[in-house]
Amino acid sequence: MNDILKQTNIDDIDQIVHLAEKTIAGSYEYFLGYNKVKEYLKNGHLENYLNNNLKNTWALIREKKIIGLSICIENVIDFMLIDVDLHRQGLGTRLLKLTEAMLFAKYEVIALESFEKNTKANEFYINNNWIRTEKYKDPKHDSTKLIFRKYLNPSEEQ
Repeated sequence: MNDILKQTNIDDIDQIVHLAEKTIAGSYEYFLGYNKVKEYLKNGHLENYLNNNLKNTWALIREKKIIGLSICIENVIDFMLIDVDLHRQGLGTRLLKLTEAMLFAKYEVIALESFEKNTKANEFYINNNWIRTEKYKDPKHDSTKLIFRKYLNPSEEQ
């Protein structure tokens, strides 16, 4: 595949918002519940978050279409997704590897967090050699979150 990772700009925002809304609606309900997902998508927080982090957003592009994205704030993958219609095709692994390479060019330790109940994502991170290092209660989302880390030099794992 000729998928590429590119930094996004204002011209991409409509496509990014649509992709994020579609994917959250199609893949977060199993662990957050219908009402939480519906409320989150309705209240405008997602669109604000995406607009505010446009300079930190990297899009996975295939045939001029955004099929995935990762938002990186310093050494943290703060948000990552692949179009829900394209799950289970290796694209998440491709996006993760490209994002890791970009971050490891600047940092020796990178991190991400995930909802504890998002077992599919958590298994994915573990299968891609991420190490669960912490667990905390997130009052903002009324949920438990897991923090995963990955080390440029695995011998430095804490």
